[in-house]
Amino acid sequence: MENEMFVVTARGLVSESWVEVIETRNAKLVEADKLVNIAMDIGQDPLPFRSYRQALRDIPQTYDNPDDVVWPVKPTV
Repeated sequence: MENEMFVVTARGLVSESWVEVIETRNAKLVEADKLVNIAMDIGQDPLPFRSYRQALRDIPQTYDNPDDVVWPVKPTV
């Protein structure tokens, strides 16, 4: 990782790869929030959507390396 780029954030120095992962995760979280609401509106069990949302939130704690991230599978409505 000798050519790895870093970004200064409120949390300190973060690898650019992690910044990209977090940005992608945040976009997926916005969509997941909408899916939970849609599921509830149509009377569908929201648990799979809530589990998906939690798996997205847990990504930074689950993986040590941003290149190892495996995105959880999004449930369908």
